Amino acid sequence: MQRPSNRLPDGRAAGFTLVELMLAMAFISVLLLSITMVAIQAGRLYNRGVVLRDVNQAGRDISDTLRRDFLQTNAEKITKVDDQPVIIIRNGGTPVSGRFCLGGYSYVWNYAAALDNERLRAGSGIVHSDDGQPINLARVVDRDGGLCAKAANGSYPATLTSGETTQLLKSITRAGEGTIGLHRLTLAKVSKADGPEELYRLNFTLGTSAIAEINTSDGTCRPPADDQSNLEFCAVNSFDMIVRTNG
Repeated sequence: MQRPSNRLPDGRAAGFTLVELMLAMAFISVLLLSITMVAIQAGRLYNRGVVLRDVNQAGRDISDTLRRDFLQTNAEKITKVDDQPVIIIRNGGTPVSGRFCLGGYSYVWNYAAALDNERLRAGSGIVHSDDGQPINLARVVDRDGGLCAKAANGSYPATLTSGETTQLLKSITRAGEGTIGLHRLTLAKVSKADGPEELYRLNFTLGTSAIAEINTSDGTCRPPADDQSNLEFCAVNSFDMIVRTNG
């Protein structure tokens, strides 16, 4: 039986030339590089989607909890200092923490910008749980509004009892960590009449706690052209609602 020949009719050996092999390898390299870039981009989009989802879900959960607590509150029991329901604690003029007390429950937080600064994080005004860990945002059973009662030295309670505290946002264990933090919270009365039933406008902003990734001027993530941009894990969103006390 005749074996198949590996030569062409003119006697030359059959096979690929060096140029053909180089072109094939170049094509495969470009194809693999394109697949890799698409996979990387898809991964970044997925991570960004996860971060946005987490911020929005946290905002919805916090909003629902706030609405329920306001409905159970008599407006006359809301603590006000200088006619303002939100008490802001400062360190050297910089806001580091805040709180408001509804008479049954109180909300206490450390601002993300303070927790992302080692000096402020270790300084006065930061609120801790009873294990010494700075809190992020917490809801506290506080029937007499004691967390909004100023002591003789002008300070407010800075340690929360764990048995009566619910952490609404995961603690930020160190500066630079990308956990969701609270950047801003305002609470203002919108109804004209005073009484047990009142309407308030509540606005709060959640987002990554890594302040370097955020434009402090407008509270948005830095654009891709910025050296400190991190769009893969940066997300900021504001939540605005009207809450009502039910007397």
